[in-house]
Amino acid sequence: MSIITEAPKGSSSAQPAWVRPEPAVAEPVLKVYNSLTRSKDAFVPTKGKQVDWYNCGPTVYDASHMGHARNYLTQDIVRRILRDYFGYDVNFVMNVTDIDDKIILRARESHLLARTTSSTPSLTSDLISTVQQAFDAYFAKRIVKNLPSSVTPAEFDGTPSEHFALVRERDTKDAEWAKAAREKDEKWGLYLTSLTRAGEALEVAKRKLEGQGGSGDVKELVDGAADVLGPYLGETVRDSVENPIQVSRDLAAYWENQFFTDMARLRVLPPDTVTRVSEYVPEIVAYVEKIIQNGYAYEESGNVWFDVAKFEGAEGEYGEWTHEYAKLQPGSKGNRKLIDEGEGALTTSQGKRQAADFALWKSKRAGEPAWASPWGEGRPGWHIECSVMASAILGKGMDIHSGGVDLMFPHHDNELAQSEAYHGCQQWVNYFLHTGHLHIEGLKMSKSLKNFITIEEALRDYSARQLRIAFMLQSWNAKMDFKKDLISDVRTKEETFDNFFSNVNARIRQSDRSSDGKHHFDAPEFTLMSDFHTAQHDFRVALCDSFNTPSALIVLLDIVSKVNVYIATRGSAANLEPVQVIAEWVTRMLRMFGLGEGPVSEGQIGWGKELGEGEENGEEFEKKVDKYLKALVGFRDEIRKIARDGGESKEILALCDRFRDRDLVELGVQLDDGQGADGGALYKLTDPAILIRQREEKAAIQADKLAKKAAQAKEAEAKRIALLEKGKTPPGEMFRPPNVPEGTYTEWDEQGLPKKDGEGKEVAKSAVKRLMKEQKAQEKAHEAWLAWKKEEGEK
Repeated sequence: MSIITEAPKGSSSAQPAWVRPEPAVAEPVLKVYNSLTRSKDAFVPTKGKQVDWYNCGPTVYDASHMGHARNYLTQDIVRRILRDYFGYDVNFVMNVTDIDDKIILRARESHLLARTTSSTPSLTSDLISTVQQAFDAYFAKRIVKNLPSSVTPAEFDGTPSEHFALVRERDTKDAEWAKAAREKDEKWGLYLTSLTRAGEALEVAKRKLEGQGGSGDVKELVDGAADVLGPYLGETVRDSVENPIQVSRDLAAYWENQFFTDMARLRVLPPDTVTRVSEYVPEIVAYVEKIIQNGYAYEESGNVWFDVAKFEGAEGEYGEWTHEYAKLQPGSKGNRKLIDEGEGALTTSQGKRQAADFALWKSKRAGEPAWASPWGEGRPGWHIECSVMASAILGKGMDIHSGGVDLMFPHHDNELAQSEAYHGCQQWVNYFLHTGHLHIEGLKMSKSLKNFITIEEALRDYSARQLRIAFMLQSWNAKMDFKKDLISDVRTKEETFDNFFSNVNARIRQSDRSSDGKHHFDAPEFTLMSDFHTAQHDFRVALCDSFNTPSALIVLLDIVSKVNVYIATRGSAANLEPVQVIAEWVTRMLRMFGLGEGPVSEGQIGWGKELGEGEENGEEFEKKVDKYLKALVGFRDEIRKIARDGGESKEILALCDRFRDRDLVELGVQLDDGQGADGGALYKLTDPAILIRQREEKAAIQADKLAKKAAQAKEAEAKRIALLEKGKTPPGEMFRPPNVPEGTYTEWDEQGLPKKDGEGKEVAKSAVKRLMKEQKAQEKAHEAWLAWKKEEGEK
């Protein structure tokens, strides 16, 4: 300790000395795993308590899936921790990519397929011919080029459909060949499926057109062949799309709305600001112009390319630093596969000087949306959009930039390069947060492989809270495997909190807070509060360790366990004040993570309830029904008391238990016999669905036990009967054929014991003794068999 002031000697009116306190425990510092450094760095926002955060949003061309949930729900958890735990003012900006190669392709193909269906009232030979040409083109492009080895004879002159039939046969019968095909192209299985569906639709349509019957029509043909027909129409008649901008915008607007609906169902906070690429095209053009002026981009044939070679190593202002390219994944600089994927399926390399250069502006092509620019009509490249929109909202830099780990290279590395080239700065982003991949039962999710679970599908099986808990059980930046045993663990933990909240609420509701002259704060209470304060510190340490939610949840579950032990140990003497304080803290921390529902009111304990129109919150409802439940519970307690003292106790007790396990469960009321303050039942108000599920699980467990018990009894009875059946043979006959092999013995005495063996020799005395013992045992077994048969006959 250090003394700050010292009172003058002899002075009674001087300000007394004050000793500065020294912390007994070091306060943890928030550190964040930063992809730019690949380490945990102390978090220091540039604007004090304000945190400027830009998040890469969705490319809206299809349904949101669990990979999106992993990304956006996880970032929502981190955002809530920063805002609601650490007290930062988070300025959260997210973009929506509504101009993109995937959107253009999907929108154009969907438009042309729909137009084909609507403009062709009935099947025609021309339509069937077009679909066949699409089949042939798809087969040549997707299958023929990827064959591990030929499947046709040397002089094969069959049609593509006949060739495809041979491919399918080889793929089915030759496992090694099929494996080689999939190693060559991971989408091989999808190609086969698409061609199979198209081929089947074609056959149905041909039979229908030839008058051979069948139910095929235009829509059935177009839908069945969509995977092959869509790309074919997109290439051959793309210039017939009259308004490509509107066609793309309609598709993007639909899926954007679906995305935000899914996010709301997951209870993901909406962004403070949403930006869309289509709304920032003029700003993008101006941004690209400045990058060209700064010497880091060039135009060729209407395309504008970022010049990676000129940027990398270029000196910054005053020569104090140099620009660096691929800060996030320097090892991926020359990865042509990643570079090409980042450019998109519709991007050409026309005018590109080096393979590493990437598109800032793409020249117009037929059937594609386009906007005016100094370089001619065209559209923005993918990477430039985030640089422009983030700069427009957040200025020359930001604290946090986030996105999925698959965006690191080339998207985020290109974004950093072009932004630093535009602003002339060394570091545009201070902390890059990348969420880990999501795997389902060990397999990586992929929309292109159609190996994904939509958010809508996931929410049919799991609640939004369960998904959030599942993601919290894994570090936000690590790969996550979504497995059945994970959900089982989630449900167990959720039920632990459920039971804790209902138990504490029930005890508080039935407690009498008036003083009885005892302070009820002794060693157990001191221990409990000490554990609580330790938990609060450990919880803070966990969240300061790069938002370590797995450890934070363990802390909460541990203090819940200690409260449960305290209540069980102290019984009716338990002091509910520290219990309530801890339960309210656990509630606030879980709500902070976004695990609760509805607004948090002062002193509330539990998950809460999302209120519908005209609905009351849980506390208001409990107050209304409290006296009725107390009366019912009291009535039941009296019946139980009478039953214990009377002659018909079993029937009355069974009636009471049925009332508890059936009627009250349906009302969402759980009774714990003997747990009330007066020794009666303790009632808890719980979600009926949870109680019903628990009841069904208990019933299933009980049924399983009974089934096992019945199986064991059946097995034991079978063993008993088998043992009795061994006694069927009379003792005097047991050593004679057919009970022993013919020729084993040739002479027996009057009791049926063997005297001579099969060769006519005397049976040894030692052997005779052994046979006598066996015969004696058989006598008892035979008597038991006779008694059993007599019983069976009497039945």
